[in-house]
Amino acid sequence: MGKKKNKTRWNRKLRRFALSTAERLLGLVYVNDARNPYRASRCVQAGMRLVERRRPKRDLCLVLPEESRGWILEAVCNEIKNHYAGQSEIATNLEHLPRAKAYFFAHYHFYMKALSKNPYLWDSPVGALCTHPKDKYLVNPVLHYALDRPKIVTMCSMWRKLLEESGYDPAKLSTIVGGADPDLFQSHQRGSGKVGLCSAYYERKSPERIYELIASRPQTPFVLRGRGWRSTELFSKLERLPNFEYNEGGYQDYPAFYRQLDVFVSLSELEGGPIPLLESMMSNVVPVATRTGFAPDVIRHGENGFLCEIDESIANVNALIDEAMKLNTAVRSTVLEYTWKNFSLGIQRELGLTGTPEPPSAP
Repeated sequence: MGKKKNKTRWNRKLRRFALSTAERLLGLVYVNDARNPYRASRCVQAGMRLVERRRPKRDLCLVLPEESRGWILEAVCNEIKNHYAGQSEIATNLEHLPRAKAYFFAHYHFYMKALSKNPYLWDSPVGALCTHPKDKYLVNPVLHYALDRPKIVTMCSMWRKLLEESGYDPAKLSTIVGGADPDLFQSHQRGSGKVGLCSAYYERKSPERIYELIASRPQTPFVLRGRGWRSTELFSKLERLPNFEYNEGGYQDYPAFYRQLDVFVSLSELEGGPIPLLESMMSNVVPVATRTGFAPDVIRHGENGFLCEIDESIANVNALIDEAMKLNTAVRSTVLEYTWKNFSLGIQRELGLTGTPEPPSAP
């Protein structure tokens, strides 16, 4: 065991030396070029390819830094892992990734950090999740160079389209809509009159508009769930509203939260999902959501929910909530294909591991 550890330590030192040397030499040709760490990694792998004989012991490595645990990206990795039959593990050290037949990065930023330190990623099937990119960053030449190799996965078609328009290879882009657990989130009979919102406190989630909406509709009970609200100045204003309730608890309490609701509202300016939108619809709640993330992919306006613009007036949002209260659609039946199992199978298929999505189960 000691010999194996010493060999691993020596291999890592040798790799670091090769990477730093290659980067210095490249710096003589490409002066002050931010792409040099990735070029160095690619050159080192070209050399390693000639002498490397080790076979990976695991099939799939899911990559998530330790500091990103505890929120949605960790849940995504866990769901992929839970629905994969082969050998897999979640790696948190971007400096030294274990060898695997394929890799999935929970965010493309993590891939960018790991690529310059782990040359063998150039020769491995890699998928990287792009949640909600920003236009200016997408045209960065460094990003274009590094993301030329992996499959880039988006959870919604609007971000895949933006990536195409930004010059990324359409053949390496795919959309796999996020999922919800149909066994955990069961259908319920609407009729409570309650409206729910599920969101951590971020500016892109439009917290001021959430307050404005709740204040404008005093006859309707609203239930808000999400972290980070109590520490804000806005929360004291929300607490004074007679129709406001703040719902706290762990993820195991989410099904009970959705069972209270008739309508789910999302007023976000920017989304990759949101996953609570699918969870609520799986629970037979009627959604009213802004046109961002996968809302336009899963909501058929007027049929199983309602879409509104990012800057929609609160008066118009209220009108859509009124329409949602009257909708008779069995919302759950329209989203049964969007399960975490099918999401995992989609990722596996992109990485060449396996996977054909299952047909929707019975409502």
